[in-house]
Amino acid sequence: MAINPIDPSFNLENTKEIRKKVNPPEEKPAQSVSDKVELSPEAKKLHESQIQNKLSEIRGKIESGFYGSDEVLNSVAGALVKVIRNN
Repeated sequence: MAINPIDPSFNLENTKEIRKKVNPPEEKPAQSVSDKVELSPEAKKLHESQIQNKLSEIRGKIESGFYGSDEVLNSVAGALVKVIRNN
C-alpha cells in the first residue's frame, strides 16, 4: 500500500477559510425563535406532592437512624475513598 505525502500547498491555517467557502454560513432568520415550556397547575401540584413525599421519606429515615447504620456509613466511606483515589 502506498502512502502519499501531504500536498505541500496544504496549510492548516487555511482550513477555516476553506470551510467557509465550502460551507458558507446560513443566513440568520429575521427573528430569533426560542423554546418555551409551560407546566399546568396540575403538573406543578403533582411535582410539589412528589417533593413532599420524598422529604417525608428522608425525614422518616433520619428519625429511624437509617443513615447512622453501619451499612450506610460503610457505603458512604467507600464512595469517599473512590473519589479520593481518583484525584
